Amino acid sequence: MHEYSVVDALIRAVLPRVAEHPGRIRTLVLKKGELRILSDRALGNAFEILSQGTRLAGAQLVVELVPTIVACSACGYRGAAERLGEAGDHFSTPVLACPVCAAPVDIVAGRELYIDRVTLSDPPSSDA
Repeated sequence: MHEYSVVDALIRAVLPRVAEHPGRIRTLVLKKGELRILSDRALGNAFEILSQGTRLAGAQLVVELVPTIVACSACGYRGAAERLGEAGDHFSTPVLACPVCAAPVDIVAGRELYIDRVTLSDPPSSDA
């Protein structure tokens, strides 16, 4: 599964960045463009398995979808891509042609895959 290699790279990237910050890691928010062919469920399962034995163990992976936005140089349209299939349908697919004039478009958003933020809990106080 491709999701395991993605999560492995994600964990390798985030651990050094949070090393200097005390506290328990609670959530990791991943922004994923809808054009990325990655299963949210498989990403979550991979994260749960691969984070074991690391500081990320027990943290929640939250995947936030970035919708596809296109731009047409022919007519100036910039906005959501037209879709094949009904909204909410698992197999609904963005059409990468201008919904106004049917010309080819540039993809402005929808291919992203990055860590947006990490939430940490406060470290235990040493005043006890």
